[in-house]
Amino acid sequence: MTSRLRGGDNVCGNKVLGGLVLLAIIILISVPLTVELRLRAAARDGAVSSQTVLTLMGERMRGVLTFLFRAHEAIENHDAMLDEVARSRHELRHHNTLEQENRLLRRMMRLKETSPHGLLLGRVIARGGTSGWWQSVRINRGSEEGVQPNQAVMTVDGLVGRTTTVTRHTADVLLITDPANRVACRLERTGDLGVTRGLGTGLAGNTDFEMVMAAQPCTMDYVDKDAEILVGDTVVTSGLGGTYPGGLLLGTVLEFETDPLLLYQRLKVRPAADLAKLQYMWVVSQ
Repeated sequence: MTSRLRGGDNVCGNKVLGGLVLLAIIILISVPLTVELRLRAAARDGAVSSQTVLTLMGERMRGVLTFLFRAHEAIENHDAMLDEVARSRHELRHHNTLEQENRLLRRMMRLKETSPHGLLLGRVIARGGTSGWWQSVRINRGSEEGVQPNQAVMTVDGLVGRTTTVTRHTADVLLITDPANRVACRLERTGDLGVTRGLGTGLAGNTDFEMVMAAQPCTMDYVDKDAEILVGDTVVTSGLGGTYPGGLLLGTVLEFETDPLLLYQRLKVRPAADLAKLQYMWVVSQ
């Protein structure tokens, strides 16, 4: 009896639900067109806020993406410009280096053409030796090219030193700044004679290894105590002693003083050649 009642209730419920659905369909079909348009307009107006928010968010996102793309493009352009600037600077430095070498070679050729002495070109291949790092160099010319010990060596700017140990293809050059190197010389303006020797230190009194860029001076001794000396006077080789031909530029006077015993004047001379940047030099033959 109970199961029959439950079955009847289910049938009634289904009928009620079906009736309601049918009624809704009938109502929708029978709604006038104007009412339908109003309902659609109301639904569209209700969605304006959410659509506006979504539109603004989309525009902001597009703006952010556009900014990021342009920023990335700007960074790439900036990097490309930096690369171009670096490449241009490198090319400029290379061009300047070549121009300096060309000027040096032209000066060297003019010296060779005008020099009354025989000149053999050599290139520095090493620095240093038993007399100190800055006091000797080695060149790529030796006995097979006619180089002998105790030959004068010079650059286009002035005297450098003399050859010492010579092998078949190399020669060591003792610089004029070495204390063991003595050069008979004279003041070009007055003709007063003297002997220069190296001090082996920089102008500020630094040691060999500390002296990197400063020009090293020489001292010129035994100059007549009554000689008229001027700062800037030119000092050249006198030709006495046999090692150095006469007339080779050695340097200029930096300062002078009288010997403590008042027997002669002592001059401090700056070498004309830049001994810290030696690359090419001439071996001089008589």
